[in-house]
Amino acid sequence: MPNVPALPGSSTRVQKFCRADDGYVFTVSEVMTRDVITASPETTFKEVVRMLEENRVSGLPVVDRSGLLVGVISEADLLNKAEKREPDAYVLESRRHRLDRSRASALDAASAMSREVVTVRPDAPIALAAREMHARGYKRLPVVDAEGHLVGIVSRGDVLKVFLRPDGDLADEVRRILDHAEREFGASGLEASVTGGVVDLLGALKSKNQVDATVRAVAGIDGVIGIYSRITYDSEDGEFISLSTESRRR
Repeated sequence: MPNVPALPGSSTRVQKFCRADDGYVFTVSEVMTRDVITASPETTFKEVVRMLEENRVSGLPVVDRSGLLVGVISEADLLNKAEKREPDAYVLESRRHRLDRSRASALDAASAMSREVVTVRPDAPIALAAREMHARGYKRLPVVDAEGHLVGIVSRGDVLKVFLRPDGDLADEVRRILDHAEREFGASGLEASVTGGVVDLLGALKSKNQVDATVRAVAGIDGVIGIYSRITYDSEDGEFISLSTESRRR
C-alpha cells in the first residue's frame, strides 16, 4: 500500500484513508484534534464558564464517565442565565421557552447543555464534515466512534488543511485520473499541471460528456482549489457519464 504524506500543519500523519481507484479520499481522522477539552454532566455552571474562558473556545463537548458524548454546552446555552429575565417572561411557553427557562436555572452542564448534537464519524470524508458545518453554520463538529464515544473534534480550520497539500501530491492524483480516463474513453495525450492548487487540463476527448466526467473527477480530489479545462472534444452527446463513481465514496 503506498504511503500517503502528512497534511501540512497536521500534528499526526495520515493513519486511515479510503482506498480509491484513482486516488485517496482524506478523512476526518487525519485532521481532527484528538486531545479535546470536555465537560462532564456534573461540571458546575461556573466551572464551564471558566473552562470556556481559559481555553478560549465557544463550546465544549459533554461526556459521561465512559466517554460517551451526551451533549454540547456553548456560550449561547449559558446566556439565558445572564439575561436575568423575569419568571413571567415564560408564561406563554413554547418548547424553546421551556428550554430557555430550564437553562436559566441551570446549575451544571447537564441542565444547560444541548442534547441534540450533530456529529461526524472519524472515517467520514472531509468533504462531508465541511458540508455539515457550512449548511448548519457550525464552527466545529464532535467526532464519535460507532458506539458514540468522543474520539476528537474537527473544526473549519482542520477541514481547510487539505488546501495546503503540495502541488506535487495533487498532480500525482490528477495523473491517475487522466490515465483512468484514457483507459476508459480510449483517448491519449491528456496532460495537467498544478500551480497553487489550481489544475490546468489539456488534451482531447471524443465527447463533451467525457470531458465533463473527467473534470468532475479531478474536482473531487481533496485539496483542488480550481480547474482550468482546455480539453477539447469532437461531439455533443446526451448520455451522462461518470468516470469514478466508486472512487469518491460518501
